[in-house]
Amino acid sequence: MFNDEFASGKRVIKLSFFNLNNQINIEKSPNFSYLKTLFIMPQYFGKLPTTNQPWQTVGKVELVQQNERNINFASGDSRFSISILAVNLIRLRFTPTGEFLPRRAWAVTVDDSEWETVAYEVQETETTLEITTEKIRICIQKQNCHLTCFDVDGRPFAQDADIGIGWRLGAVAGWKQIAADEHFFGFGERTGFLDKLSEVKTNWTVDALDYDALTDEMYQAIPFFMALRPHVGYGIFFNTTFWSQFDIGAAQPGVWKMETRGDELDYYIIYGPEPAEILRTYTQLTGRMPLPPKWALGYHQCRWSYESESVVRELAQEFRQRRIPCDVIHLDIDYMRGYRVFTWSPTRFPNPEQLIGDLAKDGFKTVTIIDPGVKYEPEANYHVFDQGLANDYFVRKVDGTLFHGYVWPEKAVFPDFMRADVRHWWRNLHKSLTDAGVAGIWNDMNEPAIDSRPFGDGGEKIWFPLDAPQGDAGENTTHQEVHNLYGLMMAKACFEGLQQHRQQERSFVLTRSGYAGVQRWSAVWMGDNHSLWEHLEMSLPMLCNMGLAGVGFVGCDIGGFAGNATAELFARWMQVGMLYPLMRGHSAMSTARHEPWVFGDRTENICREYINLRYQLLPYIYSLFWEAATTGAPILRPLLYHFPNDPKTYTLYDQVLLGASLMAAPIYRPGVEHRVVYLPAGTWYDWWSGESYQGSTHIVAHAPLEKMPLYVRGGAVIPMQPVMQFVNESPLEEIRLRVWPGNGEHSFYEDDGQTFEYLKQSFSLKKITVITDTNQTIVNISTREGKWTPGQRQIIVELVGVGQQQFLDDGQLRSLSFSF
Repeated sequence: MFNDEFASGKRVIKLSFFNLNNQINIEKSPNFSYLKTLFIMPQYFGKLPTTNQPWQTVGKVELVQQNERNINFASGDSRFSISILAVNLIRLRFTPTGEFLPRRAWAVTVDDSEWETVAYEVQETETTLEITTEKIRICIQKQNCHLTCFDVDGRPFAQDADIGIGWRLGAVAGWKQIAADEHFFGFGERTGFLDKLSEVKTNWTVDALDYDALTDEMYQAIPFFMALRPHVGYGIFFNTTFWSQFDIGAAQPGVWKMETRGDELDYYIIYGPEPAEILRTYTQLTGRMPLPPKWALGYHQCRWSYESESVVRELAQEFRQRRIPCDVIHLDIDYMRGYRVFTWSPTRFPNPEQLIGDLAKDGFKTVTIIDPGVKYEPEANYHVFDQGLANDYFVRKVDGTLFHGYVWPEKAVFPDFMRADVRHWWRNLHKSLTDAGVAGIWNDMNEPAIDSRPFGDGGEKIWFPLDAPQGDAGENTTHQEVHNLYGLMMAKACFEGLQQHRQQERSFVLTRSGYAGVQRWSAVWMGDNHSLWEHLEMSLPMLCNMGLAGVGFVGCDIGGFAGNATAELFARWMQVGMLYPLMRGHSAMSTARHEPWVFGDRTENICREYINLRYQLLPYIYSLFWEAATTGAPILRPLLYHFPNDPKTYTLYDQVLLGASLMAAPIYRPGVEHRVVYLPAGTWYDWWSGESYQGSTHIVAHAPLEKMPLYVRGGAVIPMQPVMQFVNESPLEEIRLRVWPGNGEHSFYEDDGQTFEYLKQSFSLKKITVITDTNQTIVNISTREGKWTPGQRQIIVELVGVGQQQFLDDGQLRSLSFSF
């Protein structure tokens, strides 16, 4: 029992809280509404009501003009334009001023003029104008410019709501109807569950330290989502770099809203209806990831910090002696001299070239962290500061004074990455690292994350003044427009620097912050998570929604960055981490060590088994990366990606697909050894036992600590290789194609995994099809496409539960029959 008194006007109300079975009995109080606001919903307490300016809306269309690609509408001073870019892609722009903004140099989308011309028809009446392509029909009401899209069967989507388009001082917005049974996915880096219906999502990059399921703004700002209902799917890319926000039916049920603090409304509608087609078009619009080096798909080990050369050598030795595969060691900020970027500590890392060379001989690649903050250090012979100051590369306030904030080296200044000359300078700075043998760069703190006072002095999080001038001469803007681009442009400069300085080999780039199109330049991790079961659980929908926003090379810190994992939590997290496209363990300096062997033999064995499985699956996973690079498909996928007409998948956030064939149902709660698993339509096989199930159905899976439930679709082909301690440890003399009865196909892609020769057709691509009837399964392997030829090796084709056949891989057509 808890008693308290508080004042309400002139009255004093005494509360008695009886906490019985976690229930608080105040509902019968005559003051319940006030008490609910004050105690149960504290986020509202102390907030005074606000009055917003009314929205102005579009009037009647007065003029329509058409050209090869665009249809333009005039209504008073307002202008509205529809560009038909593809049979399933239109761009819509609205300006209340009558003048559209010019294209920015930093635009992340393909220019309209670069799309092939699309045939379309226009039908106009006194009240409507209709545009029809091969895939969609768009109807515009002339009375108010309201827009509705239809598929070929007449089903509406992306339909304007009552207001349609509106504007007021400092903002412009659009409203659309939420269809019955419609669900919303993507939005980039987001916490919480998979479906974002009834939520508000703000696009503004921040240092989201200590985020949880209710956090809104995150490190990434990607204003893209897809809306799905059975047989209908479409995507929206909100083409604004200003602060923007989606309200998906939170303020007004049945209506979603997009708002920006920019000067015009600019968005793309992408019709699917399948999620795969939406992403194919979206990544055609904003770009696709390049193929990473194959070693980047292996296991990465990181900590803040492995503070000296001797500690790093001991770490590498432990991995090799314990036979736990690992390809990459990350060095956090303590490798630097006093946190000065592009330097090495002369005492803790006195000979980085020797260290990195020795690690390379033992199969390890080295990745170093770089932050944007440059230590403010006049007359100290610090070359990065001196060069940046001499060439005026750092962000200044509107009055011309140098902006500074506080990060790891204390007082710091920040490059203006919106300028081409600054990015050129920054990318050249990476040469000092690549010359030492560094193979990848980890870009951190680039939202940008800045404090108003030195760390530990109780300062506040700040960013550049919104009126700070940024950008190249002739295209100057303010930070208000390009805040969300800061991390993206830093990652771009890094990517281009590594391409310049490591021209014969692919490099690895990682970033914490970014914007739409970040997949072109970098992998992304979900920032500073916690060693909590809730964060393990949340990692699945977070990574899936990133994939549904076009960013496929993603991961979360295995074991949690902040806090101390238990042995059970770490074991379960390593099982899940085996599925992450980026498989990296990481932990903070104030926590216990989180390497796979520190939790005892049982946990170490579990970690070894699942890291081994990761390396066995590398041929399959590398093919998924090729698919992502060529089509924009995510690598880790929610079930709705392949089953978009099954409503049961729309809210299913705790089962994932690695590619199209391998499904996992992880355990993410302590002490749990059984869980319900949903199997969609089709035949499914238990990875471990071979038992078959017919979907759609629910089953109960037994999952002791050593086991994560895994299932394979009938007709699947999973290429596998022997376990290695690092990628390319030895020549690949055997590939095992594990095949499950059913009907399916698989694209098996290979190249040298290191160079850029694959861009010159030096790759191997085989199409493998599986055909099953009542008494046999036939596996057809196509003739090899491409100019790359692997070394001599055996191909073992195993029909799981039936038998296997093998042959010497000569690249020729093969057809193998297995009788039951």
